[in-house]
Amino acid sequence: MTTVRNGVNVNDLMTAIESVKEDPANGKLTFTVHSRWNNGFKAEHRSANYVVGKQSGTHVHDHTVRTDEPREILGEDTGISPAETLISSLAACLTVGYAANAAAMEIDIDDMSFEITGKGSLEGFMNIGDSRPGLRDISVKTHIKSSASVEKLQELHDYVNEHSPIWDTLSSPVQVESELAVE
Repeated sequence: MTTVRNGVNVNDLMTAIESVKEDPANGKLTFTVHSRWNNGFKAEHRSANYVVGKQSGTHVHDHTVRTDEPREILGEDTGISPAETLISSLAACLTVGYAANAAAMEIDIDDMSFEITGKGSLEGFMNIGDSRPGLRDISVKTHIKSSASVEKLQELHDYVNEHSPIWDTLSSPVQVESELAVE
């Protein structure tokens, strides 16, 4: 019998966990995005192929995100800003983490949302002073409605934060390589 909790197929989740335990190569991930500048500060980002374990995959639908900067940062406000895209990625990852881990812990979630705030300064981007160009602080407030005990929800919360791939990417040094292809 298939068990679904919080929209997650628990049987498939447990099978995936066992698959990675048996062979860690089954848990290796590669994601690619194709981005194109659309004048000014606007860009369009499209999902591309990905690899999960030893299998290549293709999205069923083309997923597109449009970015721009707010007018106050000289953009036209035609899309979500790059900083908002970054913190939205954290929210998306936390959503997956809560849904999957709550399902595995037999916790039913009735409702969930996140308030995520990123703080930074344009000084670093503009090479003024010695400020770093990126966000310096990100704060997350998780709103959750569930019949589970506060202690069980705190355990879930701590586990999700500790094992979130995007949280880890943001809070740990990551090697980023860049090359120029002149056409």
